[in-house]
Amino acid sequence: MGGYDPLDPEVLNDPHPANRWLLEQCPVHHHDGMGFTTVSRHADVLDVARDTDRYTAAFGQGPVGRPGGGLFNDPPEHTLFRQMVLSWFTARRMEEQRPVITALAHSLVDAMVDGGRRSAELHDDLACPLPVILVARLLGVAEQDRDRFKVWSDAQVLAMGRADASNKATQQEMHAYLLDGIRSRRAALDAGAELSDDLISGMVRAAAGARRPVGEHEILGVLAQLLVGGNETTTSLITNCLWRLLEEPARWAAVVADPALGEVAVEESLRFDPPVLGLFRQTACPVELHGTTVPAGARVQMNYAAANRDAAVFDDPDTFRLDRDLAVLRRRQLAFGSGVHLCLGAALARSEATIALRVLVERLPGLRLAGPTERIAPWFLWGRHRLPVAW
Repeated sequence: MGGYDPLDPEVLNDPHPANRWLLEQCPVHHHDGMGFTTVSRHADVLDVARDTDRYTAAFGQGPVGRPGGGLFNDPPEHTLFRQMVLSWFTARRMEEQRPVITALAHSLVDAMVDGGRRSAELHDDLACPLPVILVARLLGVAEQDRDRFKVWSDAQVLAMGRADASNKATQQEMHAYLLDGIRSRRAALDAGAELSDDLISGMVRAAAGARRPVGEHEILGVLAQLLVGGNETTTSLITNCLWRLLEEPARWAAVVADPALGEVAVEESLRFDPPVLGLFRQTACPVELHGTTVPAGARVQMNYAAANRDAAVFDDPDTFRLDRDLAVLRRRQLAFGSGVHLCLGAALARSEATIALRVLVERLPGLRLAGPTERIAPWFLWGRHRLPVAW
């Protein structure tokens, strides 16, 4: 391979050979057509993620640079908004969610096997609805609106990677819905009423006590960012993990025999198949990397998928293994990013995937792949849009 093009059909089908070339031959790569620079080695990706002086997040995390705001910003502004939502992602909150996630996973599997069914589309029947319903509940979205919520989330994901506004109407519909929720809760708070226990209410209360006035569109921006972070990526984590376990029946059999391996399987999936192949920063000044000068104002892709298979950090990096040390995996894999922008929902995503896997192992130990899989559409994300199974 003499170059790197993330939109090449071969790379879309399997980005890892291209990432191997980047790691070994071109650790700093500029793509003329898309106009961004990619860093791939683990140490370089860590540096970009953690150095908020030289690499700013103020222009969003997608390949198209546009003012981000909210969580897509640098300290102290990023810190302000992160603190507004942090209490919703504490260890205590996550522990409280475990029985809720377990009950929901069982109910989804109940529907899968209803009427003696022996096959299912695992993306549609479990991996997609599980995080959609949970994040909708977290935000306080009404049950009858959850199907719309998924459409809105998909539109938000697509908008990250596009310069056009072809899905603008769908985004505006989502914004109008969330703004209505924000305004109704603000009115209730001003009237002295008790707010519901959901994330929108929590942000409205936090905004009222913030160190500076926080506008409704700033709250909206954070909610939209959390919507993407807690939905599509968790679906992909679940499908990726199950795909790798089922494509090699011995792996699935190992987890069935020892369900405690589920946590290792999820963490190894995050390393081996990160749901986000890479996110972006923008240089605040010229930066020297491996003899290459990256100019100020350049978009820089942190290639998580490549960094997670860097042989300088992981033994046998191109093999999916269930005998890896869980603590080492959690400390080194970069699927959730690093530094001040470390994914807020990392613990929730891990819980959802681990519980979904445990429920399937318990309920459907004879699970197997029943046809070809199909990847999701956005080029910078990685997951299975189709995952047919039988038992």
